[in-house]
Order: sequence, then C-alpha cells, then structure tokens
Amino acid sequence: MLAVYRLLIVLIAPLALVWLRWKIAGPAELRARWRERLGSVPRLDSQQPVLWLHAASVGEVNAVAALVTAMLERYPDHRLVISTMTVTGRAEAIRRFGDRVDTVFAPLDTPWAVSRWLKRIRPRLAMVAETEIWPELYRGCSKRAIPLVLVNARLAPSAMKRYRRFHSLFAGALSSVDLAICQSEDDARRFGELGLDEDRIAVAGNLKFDRVIPDDLGETVRKLRSEWGERPTWVAGSTRPGEEAIVLDAHARLRERRPEALLILAPRHPERSDEIRTLIEKAGLKHQPIGQLIELETAVVLVDRIGILLSCYAAAPAAFVGGSLVDIGGHNLLEPAAFGKAVIAGAHLHQQADSAEALRDNGALIEVQDADGLARAVLSIWEDPQRALEYGRAALEVVENGRGSVRRTLKLLDGIL
Repeated sequence: MLAVYRLLIVLIAPLALVWLRWKIAGPAELRARWRERLGSVPRLDSQQPVLWLHAASVGEVNAVAALVTAMLERYPDHRLVISTMTVTGRAEAIRRFGDRVDTVFAPLDTPWAVSRWLKRIRPRLAMVAETEIWPELYRGCSKRAIPLVLVNARLAPSAMKRYRRFHSLFAGALSSVDLAICQSEDDARRFGELGLDEDRIAVAGNLKFDRVIPDDLGETVRKLRSEWGERPTWVAGSTRPGEEAIVLDAHARLRERRPEALLILAPRHPERSDEIRTLIEKAGLKHQPIGQLIELETAVVLVDRIGILLSCYAAAPAAFVGGSLVDIGGHNLLEPAAFGKAVIAGAHLHQQADSAEALRDNGALIEVQDADGLARAVLSIWEDPQRALEYGRAALEVVENGRGSVRRTLKLLDGIL
C-alpha cells in the first residue's frame, strides 16, 4: 500500500505544485515562499535544540495557541518552529507569536521533500496537532529517530471509515508515532483500533478549553461595540461555502422583525470575501468591511481578515458557529462559550462531537436546522436577556470545567524530552 501511495504522490506532486502557485492566497511575502513545500526551508543553524509543531491551518494554530505559549515559557532554551499547510494559518501563527517562533510551510508528503525539509529543520521533537496523518512525513521522522507526538489528537467517527479503508497505510504511519495525546477516551479508543499500541496513547483533554485570551482583546471589543452602536447584533463565524446563503436568509428574516439588525459575517477563509460580497449584494443587503463606523443603512459587516473573530464573539450578544449547517462537521464551539455566550450551531457537529456534547449536556447549545431556526434562535437571545444570560453561564461553566489540558500535555512532553 505504501508503494501505491508513493506512486500516486509522485504523479500528483507536479499538479499540486501548479495548484499551490495558483490557489494560495494571503500576504504576498508568504505566497512567495511556496518552495518551502518542496523542502527548501531556511536552514536552522541555531545551537538550540528545535521543537517542531505542525498545525495545518488557522483552526489548528488557534487550538494549540495556549500550548505554544506554555512551551515558550517552559522550554526557553529551545527553538520553536511552527509549520502550517495554509497561508492564513501561517499568518495567524505570525500574528499570535511574532518572532518568538519560526514559521514555515510543511513539506509535500514525498520522500525527497520530507528528507530535505527535516535535514534543514533538524527537530529534536516533532509534534503534529489534531488529525494530520502523513505517511512519508511520519516515516521520515522515524528514520531519523525524531520522537513524534500527536498533540490534541482526535479521530472523528466519519474519518475512521477512510482510515479503515486504507488500514495498512495508516497503521504503518502510526507505527512511527511515539505518543498520541488524545482529546478524549473515544479518540484514544479509535487510535487503538487503527493499531496504535495502548502504551503509546494518553488522554489529556482538549487544548481548546485552555485557549489564551489576547491581552488587547478588551480594547478591541470596546472599539467594535462603538462601531456597531446599540443595534441588535449577531455574529456568524467560520462560515463555509453554501452556508452564507442560509445565514443571509436568516438575517433577512430577522430584519423583518428588527429592521435595524446587524450581522457580523466572518467566513472561515477571508480570501472568499469577494465571493461573499456578491452573495450579500444579491440578497439586496448593504454591507461594509469590519473596522469602520457602521452606517445606519448597513445590514452586514464582512470580516475580511483573520485575527478578529474572537473579539467579534466577545462583542456581540449572539453567536452562530459555522461549518455546522453544511456537512463540514462544525468549527470551534468553545470560542463563543469562553466569553459566556449562548452557542448556536447547525446539526453537522461530528468534528466537534465532544465539545458539542459537553455544551448540550449543560444546556448551553442551541441547535438549528435551517434559516428559519437560526433566525428564531438569534431573536430569542435578543428578546430574552435572562435566557441569554443563563445560556452564557452554562457555556462558560463548560469551558472552566474543561481546563487543564495544557498542563497535562506538558507533563507528557517532559517525559519524552
């Protein structure tokens, strides 16, 4: 199976490179560094041992942010390198950590790209966030005796079908893993079913519960509230293709009841902003970009940059988390929960099963099926402040009860280092 995988990768790699050059969006200085995917990363000539953490995209970077902050404090004599797959993920890592870390793009999963990449980075420890199983990368770490740890590891039930179909390939990759630090007992069981030995599996909880709130968030929230005024406001965060139309339909319904209603629309990928502007205009709604004093006629504020969503969740009374009205599996439900907000989401939450269950069991999750249900949920938050407060308290309680994963993860990493 590995031989077939290698052949497919070799055949696909040239097309992937063309796609990368055409498709990559983001700051020009980052787009220009696409050759790092071939292994052409800057050689690290530091005398400090290197700790390497791979976080594929913005979601993973945000999920491990608290761990990165703790590692910078705990291992001051080490150099921390963060790799990503996406430009927006890398930009978020730079925004969050600045020059305290090195940021690079991860290599294509080919033997030659991986070999060159690892030779230049020379990590003392490799860590991969959540669910990123790359056979050649894992094998490359094993060949060089680089300890490989999966942090905040998870395996959704939906992903298990794919992994079981190619069991020999992924089981072979997992044989290179020294430790999988899982989010839950269910995740630990699934890794075991894929062939990872029990003594190489641990459970530390979800790092998202320990998320660090930026120091300047309070100032940003005050600024946003000043821009938005006293209008009834709601946030639709991390929305995906096919979902914005539902959200805009819900907002149109809300404006029938509350004509001054304001939607803060934050797509998962800001590079889709032009596409979403077209959708907003087709819906007959006036829009503005985030960061301006909002005009009375404006119905939608479009968040066209990364790094602002948390502040939007904190500033608005109602929050919908995207990726859940389409079959993506949902995005981080704990982000609005951490600010004591009622969490509204669609039915597709299989990628957030544990946090969804915790919020649901504590009466902090409002689940909707369509635009009408979404509009009703938001309206109920606006019209019943006491109910909104109860939902928010329940959501915050879930977050507080879940904290501690960073501490447990660091203790396990200490044992390897």
